[in-house]
Amino acid sequence: MWCAQCQKRVIVVEEGAQPMEATSPVLLGALESTLLTKIQEIDQKIKGEADPERLQRLNAVLSAMLENLQRVRRMKRK
Repeated sequence: MWCAQCQKRVIVVEEGAQPMEATSPVLLGALESTLLTKIQEIDQKIKGEADPERLQRLNAVLSAMLENLQRVRRMKRK
């Protein structure tokens, strides 16, 4: 649902529900999207990198990003 005046997303919170519970799916979706974008950026850097030390650092960052993406996806399923 979108606000007709400002075109921002509107989240309806049921009476008695906590605002964080209502916004959680939206936040997790945005976080998943951000992580996917960053993973693509790292992938591009890896493809153009020849320095072994730099590749090792990029691989470590990529691994951490993939682990975080997996966690976000698990949280979305709950």
